[in-house]
Amino acid sequence: MNNEIIHLFTKYLNNQCNTDELERVFIFIKAGSYKPEWDFVLAEEASRLVGTDDQAEMSLSEISGLHDKIQNTIKDDESKISVLPTRNLYWGKIAAAAIILITLSIGGLYYLSRKDIKSSDELAHDIAPGGNKAILTLANGEKISLSDAKNGKLAVAAGVTVTKLSDGKIVYAIASGKVSNTALNSIETPRGGQYEVILPDGSKVLLNAASSLTYPASFVALKERRVELKGEAYFEIAKDKRHPFIVKSENQEIKVLGTHFNINSYIDEPVTKTTLVEGSVLIKVSGVEEVLSPGNQAVNGPDGLDVVEANLDEVLAWKNGYFMFDSESIESVMRKISRWYNVDVVFKGLVSKDKFGGTVSRFANVSQVLRKLEYTGKVHFIIEERRIIVTK
Repeated sequence: MNNEIIHLFTKYLNNQCNTDELERVFIFIKAGSYKPEWDFVLAEEASRLVGTDDQAEMSLSEISGLHDKIQNTIKDDESKISVLPTRNLYWGKIAAAAIILITLSIGGLYYLSRKDIKSSDELAHDIAPGGNKAILTLANGEKISLSDAKNGKLAVAAGVTVTKLSDGKIVYAIASGKVSNTALNSIETPRGGQYEVILPDGSKVLLNAASSLTYPASFVALKERRVELKGEAYFEIAKDKRHPFIVKSENQEIKVLGTHFNINSYIDEPVTKTTLVEGSVLIKVSGVEEVLSPGNQAVNGPDGLDVVEANLDEVLAWKNGYFMFDSESIESVMRKISRWYNVDVVFKGLVSKDKFGGTVSRFANVSQVLRKLEYTGKVHFIIEERRIIVTK
């Protein structure tokens, strides 16, 4: 029975349940509230949905009807469960407050959500989430703090104008008829920062926390558009068949013409992951070449290059404003938290071997995220200024 529960809830959180499976999920929810030996805790998932996907297989009226039916069967339940199915609904359109956490383990399924959880003394000191922060380094060595800079022109050099827009993006524009130099610029986000840059060719790059991108101020005089990434970024590449776009990251190169993809290449992660959303890319690793199809992920690690099917929701969660943990160790979870909240993490004693999964807003204070994790009963936290101590 536990295996079936885990399978169904995993499909539910990945928006893969059909109508019959959703009904079974809700039956498990009700039964679980009365059978503690199933060893899982359920609470409210989200306060509301914002917008719908035109391709959703269940209409809002169907969702509402199913939800009302389930609510009528559990209206006297003291846990006051309120669950809205999200079959094929685009996560980016769900309110950022949709907070879900589960822990998968041999003992069962732990499912957390927006239920108000009493904070402990250890969580008295809070830390705000990251935001749009970055340092732009121009070819002449000048450094500009983008979070402090006013909107408008930041720099003009060799026919290239760098502008900060009202929405915080920076844009490179080349004056008509100008042959610009190819001196390198770079943009670097700190821990607790992210930033979007529109490159001279119109390509868009969103950098995650603790990441950097190095690129020419202009591609006009170059045969290829070559950039170098450290950390994580999501790319939307402008099409130009005559000038391939190449991304160099840790021990690999990605060659594209026009496509959308994500690269996770942090030095403190065990592998580099390149995930293709649309288009086509060629990945080169130590003489080995692979062409990715949309929905595929190239995993580059100590054992070589492997191509697997990607969980796009999990890969793109950071750019859509939330964490999504996909059966991850607590060490993996805390690396993400460390980078986004700019905190140091220390493990004391035995480290939990349980796998965590689920979804949490990236714009909540760190205590709210940690409370959800604590509610599993598998981990506990102490916040000391900008340090988080993790115990079992």
